This record gives sequence, structure tokens and C-alpha cells, in this order.
Amino acid sequence: MRPGALRHRVNIQEQTETPDGMGGFSIAWSSMAGMDSVPAKVMPLSSREQLDAMKLEADISGKVRIRYRAGLSAKNRMIFKTRILQITGSPINYDEKNKTLDFLVQEDI
Repeated sequence: MRPGALRHRVNIQEQTETPDGMGGFSIAWSSMAGMDSVPAKVMPLSSREQLDAMKLEADISGKVRIRYRAGLSAKNRMIFKTRILQITGSPINYDEKNKTLDFLVQEDI
């Protein structure tokens, strides 16, 4: 990977549910251990990529690339500056080489 390609920083969070005492749950998000400032490349999708992505999932707005880290899934989300990026599918580990992961994300508004 080229030096400087991962010039952004994202905070990867996981969801936790705590009982609210009335049979329901409260949902809270917290940073995963060691993943509060992960080097990343945040990219908007081109119009062609958006068309291809919409065949699978609606409202895909971008792609985020990070170095490989185990244990990440669509249950996580990313914070980039003031934007909340929901991961919309399984991470893409090209050629199963465990070098980088790509995530399709949808911006929460």
C-alpha cells in the first residue's frame, strides 16, 4: 500500500445493549479497544459504483479502506470527523490476504 494512502482517521465503534428494567434494552455505542483512531481512506463512490452497489443495497454512499483487523462486521459503525458511517455489509478482504479491508458504508443523517 502506498504511503499516505490512509490519510484519514476513523473511530470504529461497537453496539452494546443494556437492560432498561422494563423488558427492553437501551442501545449505546462505544469505541472498540484500540480502534479509536484507525488510519483509513474514506472515499465517496463514483456514480457507476453507486449503481452497482444499489443492486445489492440502497443508499450506499461511500467506501472505507483500513489495514486488516480481525473481528469487524456490519454490526460495527465508524465515526469520520462529525459523520456517522453505518457499515452495510461484510468487510471485503481481497484475495483473503489479510492486508486491507474495504467497507461499503451509508452515512447516517
